[in-house]
Amino acid sequence: MDDAELVGGVLDAALDPRDAAHQLADLLLAPLADPAAAAQAGLAPELVEVLRARLGEDPDRISTACQQGAAWVLGRRSAAAQEPWDLVASLPAGTDLPPGLNRTTGETMVQLVVEATTTLRLATPFIDRPGLSFLRDPIAVATDRGVRVEILVPTRSSQSNDALNELEKAIIRHGSINHLQMSRFRTDAPWAHLKVLTADASVAYIGSANITRAGLTGPNLELGVLVRGSSVQAVERILDIYGESGTSTS
Repeated sequence: MDDAELVGGVLDAALDPRDAAHQLADLLLAPLADPAAAAQAGLAPELVEVLRARLGEDPDRISTACQQGAAWVLGRRSAAAQEPWDLVASLPAGTDLPPGLNRTTGETMVQLVVEATTTLRLATPFIDRPGLSFLRDPIAVATDRGVRVEILVPTRSSQSNDALNELEKAIIRHGSINHLQMSRFRTDAPWAHLKVLTADASVAYIGSANITRAGLTGPNLELGVLVRGSSVQAVERILDIYGESGTSTS
């Protein structure tokens, strides 16, 4: 996940992304956080602070990231979806998205987390710290604004445990741990090979990518879809079935 995509996620709701990008740069370059000014600019104060931690105090990096983030938002809007689904892909570094494919996997997942208002549900067989790091801070901020997050984990690998421990620490620091639910699959549960992230039971990523560095940002080649509308309810029911038949909650 690069700086432009993360900044784009913060600017995505702005009416004028270019103007919002200038205001965001000023906020990030200010010596102290100003939540009131961020809110007045239409930017989530918590997400502005996530960017402050990510981008540091380098004015060139901040300026470039804000400009590219605005371009990212405008580019996505110029490719408005005509269907209730979009293709999503992870491609090796340096590979251009082919015509007709406008979304990367990491970008799509961050967008779902940033825009969620009530619920997020994540199911994936494999998680590692680099992969979850792209979603960690946005998820923590989501819990702080009241979004309930459920993570279905059908493996107890040391990599997933380390990554989820880091997520819990981030939520304790920046969010509400009471809004996080970990549902770990029992050894006798069906092997859940699905990779799904749903938001507000109305939009879902369904694809091949695990929450790993290789899955979200390459070098893997991954393909999925972003689905919107009533069909997402069927995805939620599948997650319910798995949750009822094979998990223990922690």
